[in-house]
Amino acid sequence: MLKAYMMHAGEPIDGAALVFAESFRQAKVLAFNQSCVCDGCEYTDIRGHRIGRDAWLKERAADQKKLAAGEPHVIDSPPSCKGCELWFDELEESGYCETCAEEREDAA
Repeated sequence: MLKAYMMHAGEPIDGAALVFAESFRQAKVLAFNQSCVCDGCEYTDIRGHRIGRDAWLKERAADQKKLAAGEPHVIDSPPSCKGCELWFDELEESGYCETCAEEREDAA
C-alpha cells in the first residue's frame, strides 16, 4: 500500500512535492528525479517525512489510476490552501485549511 510523503531539498516551504510510495527510500528516489524538489542538488540533500493522516491527500491529490494500481508517483502541485498555500492538511470546501478558515472568521 502506498503512503504519502512530503519530500524536499532543504526547507519544505521553498519547494516540496507530495510523493506516494511504498517506503521512504522509494519516495526519496522519486523526489530526487523531480526538478521541483531537486534542481541540481545532491541525493543526500533530499529530506522528507511520512504524512500520517493521508486519506484526504489520497482522495483529492493522488493520481487515482496509479494509486489503485499501487504505482508510486509524484504530485508536483497538490491542492493547497488559498491563504497560507500549504498542502499537507485537509482543506475545507472554501479552499482554506482549518487555521486560515478560523482566522478569516475571526477577522469578519
